[in-house]
Amino acid sequence: MSFLIRRLNKSAIRHYSATPSTVEQKPLTGYRKYAQQFKSKPGSYMATFAVLHEITAIAPFPIVYLILENSELKVPFPDNIITEGNRFINKARVYYGYEPLEADNRTMVHLVTTYGIVKAMLPLRLAASVAMTPFFAERLVSPIVTAIRRGIKK
Repeated sequence: MSFLIRRLNKSAIRHYSATPSTVEQKPLTGYRKYAQQFKSKPGSYMATFAVLHEITAIAPFPIVYLILENSELKVPFPDNIITEGNRFINKARVYYGYEPLEADNRTMVHLVTTYGIVKAMLPLRLAASVAMTPFFAERLVSPIVTAIRRGIKK
């Protein structure tokens, strides 16, 4: 019986340290590092993402359009629809003071194709915006916000 009592007493005794344990935390890596940065500055990150998303939508427009316009690529579209579409667009162009398009002009087809290509690139644009957001938020937006805050405090 005394054996059991001693055993119970030993298991009931707990040893606590007077000094807190110092556990070194490893630096965050991978997406965890960026998630932590986002938690500390969500406004900067969201604004940066929105601007980058819009830039990736606008920047390809002239490039894709000029490639279509200056190359021998011909988007397959029936000629009668192009003629009818140009006739409809010419009414608006004349109303606003622009010269009318020729009946076989493919400008509107190139613009519509450019729009479709840019919209089809949405997954690529989103991935690029997400990938560039931490860099631009930390290197461009944060210093600007800090400078504005310092200017307001003075």
